[in-house]
Parts: sequence; C-alpha cells; structure tokens
Amino acid sequence: MGSYLSGRYVDKQGALKLLESMNIHWTQRQIDWTAEPDHQGQRKWPWFKDPANGKLLIDEGFIRHLYREGQMKSLQYWQCIK
Repeated sequence: MGSYLSGRYVDKQGALKLLESMNIHWTQRQIDWTAEPDHQGQRKWPWFKDPANGKLLIDEGFIRHLYREGQMKSLQYWQCIK
C-alpha cells in the first residue's frame, strides 16, 4: 500500500495546485469534500493533521496514484472489450 507514497506532503492549496499541474481542474469545495469526515469520522481521502501546526496534509503520491490507478483500470477494461 505504501509503495506509492512519496514522502512529500501538501495542504489543501497544494493539492489543488498538484491537480492543476495534472490538468485536473477542481474547485476548493471539491478538495474540502475529500477532507470532510463522514458520520463515522472517516475522511474520503487520507488527510492527517500535521502535529506541528494542525494543518491537514496529504501525500502527493496518493493523489497521483488515484488517477494513475483509475487510468490503468480504464485501459484494462478497454483492452478486454476490443
């Protein structure tokens, strides 16, 4: 599971910039949604609080992995139907 973690952490603004660099255009509200806890207290993405300043952070590698994995699944499905 941790093989895609980069060790480079970004806050919500950094996550928006990372997505933008990947040509994925999200709004601040969409990023906020990924960090909102559900009724069980679980966040949609694995954000964690920085122990030094309390800011929410996420590993860049996780975001890249989500999109890469989605693309690979799509390609595999596409190859199966050809």
